[in-house]
Amino acid sequence: MQLNLEFFDQPDVPLSAPAAWDQIDEAARMAAIEILARLIARLLPDDPAMEASDE
Repeated sequence: MQLNLEFFDQPDVPLSAPAAWDQIDEAARMAAIEILARLIARLLPDDPAMEASDE
């Protein structure tokens, strides 16, 4: 549970502020997805035999 202290000023952010993802255009979204996919692919091991086995 999070409590708000009333003596601090509350930020002037509207409750229905749009997400950053919704503010960028379709081409920028596709570019971001492609970059993230490449980064994830680099993190995956190349050789499945090198993965730890549960057996």
